[in-house]
Amino acid sequence: MASAPTPDDVAAACAAAARPLASALAAVNGLARRLAEADWPAGLVEEGGQFHRVLVLPGVGAVRMTRTHEAAAHLSDRMATLQMLSMMAALPFAVPVPLTEVVGEADGLPAGMAAVVQEYLPGEAHPPHTGEVPVLRELCRTLAGIDTAPLRPHLGPPFAYRGPWTAEKVAAVQAVPSMLAASHGPGLWTDGSHDGPGGAVSVDRWAETVATLTTTHTAWTEDPVVPPSLVHGDLAGHNMRWQRSAAGGVGGDGESGSDGDDAERWHLTGILDWDLAAVWDPALNPVYLALWHGEEKLEAIARDADEALRGRVWLGWMALETIYDASLREGPASEIPPANWPQLLRKVLPRIERATAALDRWRVEHAPAFSAVDKR
Repeated sequence: MASAPTPDDVAAACAAAARPLASALAAVNGLARRLAEADWPAGLVEEGGQFHRVLVLPGVGAVRMTRTHEAAAHLSDRMATLQMLSMMAALPFAVPVPLTEVVGEADGLPAGMAAVVQEYLPGEAHPPHTGEVPVLRELCRTLAGIDTAPLRPHLGPPFAYRGPWTAEKVAAVQAVPSMLAASHGPGLWTDGSHDGPGGAVSVDRWAETVATLTTTHTAWTEDPVVPPSLVHGDLAGHNMRWQRSAAGGVGGDGESGSDGDDAERWHLTGILDWDLAAVWDPALNPVYLALWHGEEKLEAIARDADEALRGRVWLGWMALETIYDASLREGPASEIPPANWPQLLRKVLPRIERATAALDRWRVEHAPAFSAVDKR
């Protein structure tokens, strides 16, 4: 959702624009003049972010404005991450580098707000459920190959967005079938399972499945089963900037792999919103891409078969998060309307079934290594 900027938005943009970075001035000719003359009231504010609002003025910049004190406290680290990424050799995409210093309450902004002007990256979101598999797979290779040592002090921890799987959170998800049976009748849950009685998501095995998947995710994070690498955290939608062109040349190798119109190709030009970036299991990058471009593409996007198996397990964790979020919307105290449980369960329970099967297979293939995980 986009809206016209408020007076506070314009004031934040002007305060930040008055403090251009010396490094940005050296790289962009005429930047200081463009920032000083920018018509910020003519821009549009993107409201969709949980932690930030963004005032976009095409051709000039994008002003990131924090919504909370916590986001304001981390904004300088987020900008440092982008500066470092932009200086790494041969990245095949742009990142929205900061053009100005971060300004905040000391500069006259409202309490809890910090702001910075970032480079404007043109492009649009790729249509969902389609995509060039070779391009997406190469992106996963690129992210996995980035040296994270200089980035680590500025990145967030794993589970930063939703938080770790505490005992209380696990118990809440385990209780969902009983909660739904009381409010919607006993048939609702079983209608979402395609594996029949006794399957991983059946009522009698649900608590065990939840415990197994959440314990695995925690263990894989605390004691990684592969070398951790850079995980973006939200490779989807408008965070990925694509530009359309005539067919040919995608990915630089001529390989198509497209399930779209051969008369048109999409080129990845930039990646936005690195707020959730962390050093974590690289299987998460193909998972986020598959959720947008098509879950059936996961095995093709992943760098190898083992990464694809781990990706299926991580998809199960994300499905559990979806169920947990929906459970919080139940009851009169919630300000958000209840979830469409039949539709939600039809979507996520098969995902959890596949995650359980993938974990079983991964354990067989890594029997000596996984025994330590299983004993946790």
